[in-house]
Amino acid sequence: MTTIRNLTIKPIKVPLPGGKSLRLGPKADGLVREGAEKHGAVIRMVEAGTIEVLTGSSHGHGPAQKR
Repeated sequence: MTTIRNLTIKPIKVPLPGGKSLRLGPKADGLVREGAEKHGAVIRMVEAGTIEVLTGSSHGHGPAQKR
């Protein structure tokens, strides 16, 4: 799983592949499928500094790694 972190102080909606979306509250994290970070809208949001994409274990087996 891949973690997406909202870096803003406002709630956001992150468009995902397949017409789905992830809603995140301020400074909140959410889990998405592997490969979602390659979606064009996600890439643009990362470049804008709105979100951060983290990879790694989501079950406490170590810290998530920035991608």
